[in-house]
Amino acid sequence: MSSIANISSRAKKKRTAPSRTSAPSLADRAIWNGVRSVRRMEILESIRANGPLTVPDLSELFKQESTGLYYHIRLLQVAGLIQTIGKDGRESFVATQPTVRLKLNLKNPKESKRLRKIVDGFVATSQETFAADSSASGSGQLLRALRWENLEASEVTKIKALQQQIMNILDVAKTRRQSAKKASQTKANWHVGSFIQPACLGQFPVTSIDCVTMG
Repeated sequence: MSSIANISSRAKKKRTAPSRTSAPSLADRAIWNGVRSVRRMEILESIRANGPLTVPDLSELFKQESTGLYYHIRLLQVAGLIQTIGKDGRESFVATQPTVRLKLNLKNPKESKRLRKIVDGFVATSQETFAADSSASGSGQLLRALRWENLEASEVTKIKALQQQIMNILDVAKTRRQSAKKASQTKANWHVGSFIQPACLGQFPVTSIDCVTMG
């Protein structure tokens, strides 16, 4: 999964009004409306990486009617994440910064909840993207229980050990099936699968969000 929030700590300083030169706060409504949507962050990244882009350009990239894109573009503009260049019906959009840099007060329940919603949105989208990928191991049906989690090294080790136990059981079952005398016992009657791997940073393109904690 692409980088969502790189959180660093800094000494608490006197708060100033949000501006485009100093990191705005996640508590700012315009900023929140700009970053809360995965689709908006995908649009932002397309503009950042390939801009300047027009609405027809974005419509072609995302296979979406231009009327549906104006809403996202407007919110990105209000948040100060993109700006317009050109005129006379040939307006293009460029990103105002390579990374979305935000101030975040984790002691504030509202801001903490907003951060969780951002992360949850990216996790859900990443999961759906993987499950819909025909080249992925397994099928959409088998991947319904797929989860992305922040695991510790010890937890990864435990999962891998359990996977090995599953493989041992399957090997015994395979040997039994191959040596079976009855036709009914030679048929597989269960689908069993398990895998664990690091989340891919390039799962889908979004502009990274760098949260600087204040406290």
